[in-house]
Amino acid sequence: MNNYIKFIAILLIFTVILFGAHYYALPSFGITDFKSLTGFELYSLYAFESVASLVLVIVILISDAVMPKNIGFIFLGLITLKAALSYVFFRGGLNHSSGDIFEYNFLIVFFLYLFFDVLVAFKVINKEVESVNK
Repeated sequence: MNNYIKFIAILLIFTVILFGAHYYALPSFGITDFKSLTGFELYSLYAFESVASLVLVIVILISDAVMPKNIGFIFLGLITLKAALSYVFFRGGLNHSSGDIFEYNFLIVFFLYLFFDVLVAFKVINKEVESVNK
């Protein structure tokens, strides 16, 4: 249960810091109304990706208890599913804006959460290696 709380707390802090930085950085690029340019609110990007990462963390940690040898394959399947669902959910925004504003912001958020997901999977997989080496 300790890993659940630790990873969820890190995800929450990660989301708050990234959203705050992204929200306050947009005006410096001349973007004052994100929704009118893209069709989506900025918080919807972060809400979707954080919930998807939360589900991924929980499934990875459950899989670690049930079948620890297959975490890598489960992670690859979950990342593929997350990427497909992200595209389906945000497809309207990808076609909405005349410029590449939404595409760049979507990719920034997607890859930052992908980095978090990889970090979690790496920690869980290496926990197994460390326990074997001791």
